[in-house]
Amino acid sequence: MNNGFTINAGTVTLRPFTLEDKPALAALTRQPEITDLLPDWKMTEQQLSEFLQFVVGSYERFDPQDVRIMLAVVHQESQQLVGWCGVFPNDMLDSSDREVAYAISRDYRNRGYITAAVGALTTYLFKHTSLTRIAGIVKTYNPASRIVLEHNGFRYVNRRRLSDGEDYDYFECIHNASGAMLSHFAEPNELIQPLIRLRRAKHEDAALLTDICTRAFDQAIRVWGNGEKDMDSNLCPPGYSLLRLHEYVIREWDYYVVEADGCAVGGVSVNVLGHDSARVDKIFIDPVCQGSGIGSQVIRQIEAEYPHIRQWRLETSGRQRDNHHFYEKLGYVCIYPSESEYVYEKIIETGAAEGKGDRLENVTLQRSEDGKHLINSHKEFIQANLDSTWYSSSSMVNSRITDCNLSGSKLTNLNMTEMLLADLRLTETKFEFCALDGVQFQDIHLGSERVPMHWKHSDLGGSRFVDCDLSGVELERCQVAGMSINGVPVEQLFEAYEMLKKPGARADD
Repeated sequence: MNNGFTINAGTVTLRPFTLEDKPALAALTRQPEITDLLPDWKMTEQQLSEFLQFVVGSYERFDPQDVRIMLAVVHQESQQLVGWCGVFPNDMLDSSDREVAYAISRDYRNRGYITAAVGALTTYLFKHTSLTRIAGIVKTYNPASRIVLEHNGFRYVNRRRLSDGEDYDYFECIHNASGAMLSHFAEPNELIQPLIRLRRAKHEDAALLTDICTRAFDQAIRVWGNGEKDMDSNLCPPGYSLLRLHEYVIREWDYYVVEADGCAVGGVSVNVLGHDSARVDKIFIDPVCQGSGIGSQVIRQIEAEYPHIRQWRLETSGRQRDNHHFYEKLGYVCIYPSESEYVYEKIIETGAAEGKGDRLENVTLQRSEDGKHLINSHKEFIQANLDSTWYSSSSMVNSRITDCNLSGSKLTNLNMTEMLLADLRLTETKFEFCALDGVQFQDIHLGSERVPMHWKHSDLGGSRFVDCDLSGVELERCQVAGMSINGVPVEQLFEAYEMLKKPGARADD
């Protein structure tokens, strides 16, 4: 290899760097889109000069038995330097590893240029050097880089926490004796499954879980959504990409981080419904880690984590046929199939369940003759038909009502102090004559039909609306003294409006 060495990759060319490339390379290293992911490239002018001199000198010392090479990526048409691509050791990896590293200017992204460059370089090195394996590492929040590797035959191996304290997805591409690159060198059942551990999620895990959950459901929507906007809530769970939702689940439910070999690869949330009944609310695995048996291990570990639970339930989208097979393989039975949702149940026979005398299941309650009293007193009702039952003058302090159909019910004259109302569907519900002092409305939306809310005869003095969509909102005959919009007192806005209505007034007055 010498200074005239080039690799044609179609729309781009790979060539050795020269000292004259310094201004263009410096411009690339000032792009936060690059340096935010590759902080080592934040160099001073002196550091960049020394580094470039080292790279230029390395071409004469190139050793096919010890590959260390970095090339400039040049756009064929404009002849502009648009990125770089190289293969060399990485101090965070094994000394025998040779990692492919690459970057592309923000102005030339999403056009396949860097994918072509990586493919051309790895093909050349496998042909002209002693390399038989090239590694690639990708930060978990950089899906674009992962796609580059996957499109060039790199196979995901596992997730690793490296010496910089960050988690990376580790890939490798194998070159066999016949000259072919092997993206898969073992059958799935021959691969060693990673060691899975469930760790109870903490508040500081919310961002991590949000990121993984978003990638997982985004991928499911791409595969099963068929480009439709109206998807069922199992395929597209409301708020799945919102940090606040995951903070809520961590606070109120049993939420676990799924770790593989010490690195976070997914999450699972459990809603305990009673003494021996629970529901798996969400289980998600990072798309890059799917298909390696992690999901099966997670379900088994969750069941083991709750040995007293004998009835497990979960729901999945009617579209996701692979999910149906997955759950049925683990012993779950479909009890409710529909086009939009499949409900699964698993009964674990453990003998007489503790506390079963306090549980009422799959029965219809009988009422007393006056219709106001339950004949029997139980502490737990599972899948019970309580239709048209009356509850009055009763203490229900610290009760939990979950996964119940309350449509058409009337809740009147109640002490609902310090209650949590969350994850509800309140379509067409009316609130009348309610004291809402101190009440908080967070993450509220108008549903898929976008039916507007109506506030009438309500005292909302001193309330705050922050980060809310108020487009199309109408205020009529409302007291707005002291109200401000984006820090501007509404009185001043009204004064400005009245001024503009005067004859001859101009907007810049």
